[in-house]
Amino acid sequence: MGAELQAHRSTKIEWTDQTWNPVVGCHLISSGCKNCYAKSMHTRHVGNPKQPKYIKPFEEIATWEDELEVPYQWNEVKRVFVCSMSDLFNKDVPTEFIHKVFTVMNKTPHYYQILTKRSERLKELAPKLTWTPNIWAGVTVENGDHLNRIDHLREVPASLRFISFEPLIGELGKVNLQGIHWAIAGGESGGSLKSLRPINKDWVDLLRVQCDEGGVAFFFKQWGRKEFNPDQSDPTIPAKGESDKKDEKTSKGGHLIDGKSYWTFPAFPAYYPDTALRDELYKLEETISNSTKEFTQSWVNIGKSLSIIKERIEGLGSGKLYWQAYLGVNSFQEYCKTRLQLSRETATQMRQAFEIIRGLKPELLTMGEGQIPSWTKLRKLGPYRDRIIKDPNKYEEIIEHAFDETSRTDFNSQVNKRFKKRKKTKAKPATKKKVDDEYSGALKASDWDAYIELIKKALISKVKPTLEDEFESLLDQLRWMLDDEVSSE
Repeated sequence: MGAELQAHRSTKIEWTDQTWNPVVGCHLISSGCKNCYAKSMHTRHVGNPKQPKYIKPFEEIATWEDELEVPYQWNEVKRVFVCSMSDLFNKDVPTEFIHKVFTVMNKTPHYYQILTKRSERLKELAPKLTWTPNIWAGVTVENGDHLNRIDHLREVPASLRFISFEPLIGELGKVNLQGIHWAIAGGESGGSLKSLRPINKDWVDLLRVQCDEGGVAFFFKQWGRKEFNPDQSDPTIPAKGESDKKDEKTSKGGHLIDGKSYWTFPAFPAYYPDTALRDELYKLEETISNSTKEFTQSWVNIGKSLSIIKERIEGLGSGKLYWQAYLGVNSFQEYCKTRLQLSRETATQMRQAFEIIRGLKPELLTMGEGQIPSWTKLRKLGPYRDRIIKDPNKYEEIIEHAFDETSRTDFNSQVNKRFKKRKKTKAKPATKKKVDDEYSGALKASDWDAYIELIKKALISKVKPTLEDEFESLLDQLRWMLDDEVSSE
């Protein structure tokens, strides 16, 4: 399928998201121009100083250089109807300016829908213009008298060609849709209600069938006015007061055909204004993706190795003896820092994250099975792994989020809420301050024995009930720093 857009629509035209008018003004050249909505809108603004683009009469073609900067300012990719208030290929639009318009379209990632009745000039200039994949070429065909415009359109080297059968005011008969990708049809909706020419359902049905047989996306816009809709119970017919005319005889008239909507868009490819940049970004993205996979496996291997080293050495006995005898260091932390250039925190996180996988989901460690999760979440659970592995059912929800890479839950908050819940109890001011002071001093001194003595002292004292949660958190920190020399269980 083609690219999908969810851009904010700033126009009431159903098949586009945005109108862009670097050219204003036009000339009536065929029967489909009789009730031109652009002329009606233009006429309402003539002489209005707040609408300088429409000060001149509609028949005087005006180009606006300032409008060429507008597409660069849109902050989302849009489908853009080019010159909805004119015709880009009007004979009075300078060829030089048409080139300027195309340059803007070539350099921006929007999808531009160019619609013209001047198919002869379109055909003439097409080979001299750059038709990047985001530029769609279209012609208007209002009845069978102008099918030759489609022949001209077929010679345009656009990636997507479309026909607007709007207003459809006459029988089309057999239409050659070869090389066409999209067809828009609709009744006449511009001008005064009394002057609108009716649309015939048989014309619409025949066109729809031909589009279906030719693999052409079909978009039926609307019936023109309520009276032209063969189904007066059509729920899409606006109620009184909902139309632009504030009249029950609305100029839209609903859009269902035999109870079904045909607002269909063609498939179209994604467009990148700078393909070289796109290709470079794709290569960088591939590098990142591959490196991420390698890192994922690497951190597990690192964590596994660190865990085995620690278990083997400390399984021989406690203290510094075996660290010194085998590795020439005084502790696991010193070993990581001096021999491996790993900080205590990083080494501990990788080791503990590995141990969580080993304890909860060992199958993920088997080559070819499952997917190794990121340690970004698992490392947060490291200090609490003993509790989690001992009773996984109790922590089922947080385990699920930890191993789910698609989860967008605020995991940090979840961990803090689950393991670091604070009781809102008041401590005895004098005693708590004293404990806090001692705790702070122990922190600064990095004296592990001082931590332990502090906890013993606090537990023996009468302040334990008020600092219970603080003790729990402190024990967790000790477990982290001393690599589980102190157990919270």
